[in-house]
Amino acid sequence: MQELQFDAVIHLAGEQTVPNYMAVKLSEAPLHILLTTTKTKPQYRLLSQVCAFNELAIRHVEVPATDYAEIKAALAGIPELRDGRIGVNLTGGTKPMFAAALDFCRERNCVPFYLDTQERAISFFSEGYWKLPMPKVFESVDEFATLGNYRIQGKVKRSDDLTEARRELVKLFWLNKDWVRRVVRDFSEATEKKYQNQKRSPPPCYREAARQILNPRRGNKKEESLARAWEAVFPTNGCDWREAARFGAGEWFEEWLLLQFADSRKSADFMDLCSAVSLAYADGDGDKSAQEIDLAFTDGYVLTLIECKAGGVYQDHVQKLENIRRQIGGAMGRALLCAINYQYPDDIVVDRVKNGSISLVTGDKALRMLPNRLEQIRPGRCYQDERDYV
Repeated sequence: MQELQFDAVIHLAGEQTVPNYMAVKLSEAPLHILLTTTKTKPQYRLLSQVCAFNELAIRHVEVPATDYAEIKAALAGIPELRDGRIGVNLTGGTKPMFAAALDFCRERNCVPFYLDTQERAISFFSEGYWKLPMPKVFESVDEFATLGNYRIQGKVKRSDDLTEARRELVKLFWLNKDWVRRVVRDFSEATEKKYQNQKRSPPPCYREAARQILNPRRGNKKEESLARAWEAVFPTNGCDWREAARFGAGEWFEEWLLLQFADSRKSADFMDLCSAVSLAYADGDGDKSAQEIDLAFTDGYVLTLIECKAGGVYQDHVQKLENIRRQIGGAMGRALLCAINYQYPDDIVVDRVKNGSISLVTGDKALRMLPNRLEQIRPGRCYQDERDYV
């Protein structure tokens, strides 16, 4: 973008890392200088990690948060700002930082600009006031993870990783979800650590769930189709029962939603679409600090996180998703709790959602329509059928 080509750019650091990074990535300059305070100095460490990966040069200058004169003097003392075309990103920072930077622009004939992340526009304050549409910024979930001081560990799952046999099984689980609910509890019990960490034969709860799937009632075509599809993916002799238990406990629902997004007419908007995302603190102890995300992608502007529940929905599920959204996606992040409508969540959960920052999507119609109605989703709302997408 020609309007954002500079010899150097000053960025006023705010408390949110994502908007800071957006301005750095959109601006084309050999040098970026982040103006930080004691409170926002940690943002520089996170930004420098991502910038190094993208071969962007960045350094920081620390200033007092509220002293206009000292802030202005610090800007005047930066040698790289004395010549050339200089841009000043006013998106973050304190009010005194904003005032000092704007006055500095007027005196030095710099180009002040502001990122409107809600309208997805870039506002310029030089030569009058004018706007340009904001290009897409993000290309991967990993960018958001790094900005949140996390790293993706292990391999994520893509729609292309699912074989035709597995896709068929996922489809049949969805079509027969009312029947499937009878085995979810047993499969879920089999996924507990006391069983999953052992390689011995499957526990009784798993054997009972598998028995019900593999012994359909005679003449019941749906149950017979389900049994054949299960045996094709998880053969009785030769499959890893732990993987089968995870699938039956709810992984099938994650994969069904993954395919809904991948196969939708808006699939091009879901960049880096992946499921089974395991996040660990960048400076943490691997598995001990891991956060699991069922589904994640970006539209180039914000991160969307989806938690899938094939069983009950409780307050702690809401709290967990809100925390991950804040840590990884920032204030702009979108988080959805998707649940199969076996039983509509109780009033406590619904009230918690309505007073929080995530959305709840449940019910067949609402879930099937979700990929094509995603832009209509608003935080603090519950979606059960098509009438809710207004």
